Amino acid sequence: MNNRKRIGGDEQGIDRGKIKGNLFGRTQGRLNLTYSSLTIVLLALFVGVVYILLSYIVINGQKNNLLSLVAVERALVEKNMQEGKEGDTLDNRRLWGSGSDQFFYYVLRSDGKVISGNEIFPGMRSELLGLVQDWKPRAREIKEVSLSVPADVLDNGEKDAAPVAPSTLHLMVTGQNVLTKNGPEMTLYAGINVTPQYKLLHRLLMLLILLAILFVFIACFIGWLMSRKAMVPIVKSYNRQREFVGDASHELRTPLSVLLASVNALELELGQDAPSFARRTLSNMKDEIRRMTRMVQDLLVLARSDSDELELVKRDFDFRPIAEKTMQSIRRLKAAKGIRMELEGPDKMVLNGDPEKLRQVLTILLDNAVKFTPRGGEVRVVLSDRDKEGRPAFHLSVADTGVGISPEDAERIFDRFYRGDKSRTRGPGGHGLGLSIAKWIVEAHHGRIALLSEEGKGSVFNVDIPVNK
Repeated sequence: MNNRKRIGGDEQGIDRGKIKGNLFGRTQGRLNLTYSSLTIVLLALFVGVVYILLSYIVINGQKNNLLSLVAVERALVEKNMQEGKEGDTLDNRRLWGSGSDQFFYYVLRSDGKVISGNEIFPGMRSELLGLVQDWKPRAREIKEVSLSVPADVLDNGEKDAAPVAPSTLHLMVTGQNVLTKNGPEMTLYAGINVTPQYKLLHRLLMLLILLAILFVFIACFIGWLMSRKAMVPIVKSYNRQREFVGDASHELRTPLSVLLASVNALELELGQDAPSFARRTLSNMKDEIRRMTRMVQDLLVLARSDSDELELVKRDFDFRPIAEKTMQSIRRLKAAKGIRMELEGPDKMVLNGDPEKLRQVLTILLDNAVKFTPRGGEVRVVLSDRDKEGRPAFHLSVADTGVGISPEDAERIFDRFYRGDKSRTRGPGGHGLGLSIAKWIVEAHHGRIALLSEEGKGSVFNVDIPVNK
């Protein structure tokens, strides 16, 4: 099976993981999310503040109406008592203030006996009396209650009345002491129906929420337009930089090849009889030319990955032989420093991916480990078919006993051209592109690469690639 996929190809699908092809889309999405979230928060605060203020105004107005009503009724009760018109039964007169949504009133003695009173729905008398008989209100004290009223109570027992659905009533209740001449202490209780006001507030809240939702959609659309417009100069600048890096890399490859060929020709011309200074100079020149060539190649790889022009050639293959050959390929460098290198894992490690790109990942990690491991240190490569969570995956781990990486540097170790602190760059450090390329390759395979490090004790790079991708 040889599945050749072009990163970003229109006809063969996208196989890019988290690479640069989605960078600007994710950035625009975050900008849109920021704009929309801010708008949602402001609208929620606006709805909350408006609803709370209106609720306070409406409810407080009803409380003032109730206090005014009970004050007027108390004055009438006291006047009737002074004139000897005190009633001794319920229903002895109609409700006062019927235009103010008065629901009931009762005059009770201190022993709980009802002197007079009335209510809109007689069927609720026992329930209403139960609310007030054991209650001794303080000055200006008001309590709010909700009562479930059956349909047969709401129609007042009228046989020809239209069917009425059960309802929940919201009442405000208060009471005031009635002054008497040498008689028993009495209390006037009154309640008003505030159900219409609560329903009005509920409808208002629903209206505010619907308007807020509408404005949220409008704000999200405007935020999308704004974020899209904000990304235009960034995309243009990024494309110019990408084109420059790609063009510069192409232009530098030929001169560097000519320089290397010239140095090799000069070495052959001088032969073994050349002075030691000349041989050292030519050797240093070759090393620098090779280093510049590797950097140019890495820049070209990154430029192609940014423009989605780099191809992955995926197929099923065994990574174990590749790992063994890669470790042998750097034997000169490890032998010069006396570094021990071990490979652990199953005899076969089959996965679907690009063999050359994954070999490059291992080469980068091994080169990094050997460079920053002191003489006599150890580098250990572990292969596994499970990740740390035990899920099926291609797992590659490269651990060294080197100088380690500080937490500050570890956060940026995969950034381009980032080389950490001086302890990691004083010696044979690279140009800061290798780990960026490794990260791109791993993410192009829908995997992830992570670093665990402790200064002075070494570092561990873990690569996990799902097997089902």
